[in-house]
Amino acid sequence: LTKKGLYVRELVNIPEQWVDLPRVGIRFEIPDSFGRLCWFGRGPNESYPDRFRSQMVGIWESSIDEQYHPYVVPQEHGAHHQTRWVTFIDETGLNMRISAIQLFSFSARTYHDEDLTAASTIAELENRNTIEVHIDNALRGLGTAACGPDTLQRYRLDSGVYSWDWQIDFESNS
Repeated sequence: LTKKGLYVRELVNIPEQWVDLPRVGIRFEIPDSFGRLCWFGRGPNESYPDRFRSQMVGIWESSIDEQYHPYVVPQEHGAHHQTRWVTFIDETGLNMRISAIQLFSFSARTYHDEDLTAASTIAELENRNTIEVHIDNALRGLGTAACGPDTLQRYRLDSGVYSWDWQIDFESNS
């Protein structure tokens, strides 16, 4: 059993001119061979700051494909609010665990943000050969007033200083 890791300290200062942000965090890609995940936090379905209480705290397992929610118009989906850790499981036995002292939100999907933004219909989406991962210190609530109400002010993200610590640990059975 081999274990290696990386500890990250983030500090983001959002200028006063920037208001109503979608998220504050980090985005990166991993190979699509990490097709399964397990997490400790809210689940089993997606949860956001303004509706996380609809999900229970527990240890959940899923495939990356099962994270997709087929909204009629492709959009943000699959976040898990109040997560303690998430492990991405590679088909070769390599595990990548992301954890933090403070609770965070994460999402993982083969449809990347730019794909969701560009598509008008589900038929326009194509799986990528990488998984887009978001690890968020802060995440906006749902709704944009495009059809229905906007997100309440208390669930919007504005300027200010955001700081958080997180780590990635890799573990292999080889």
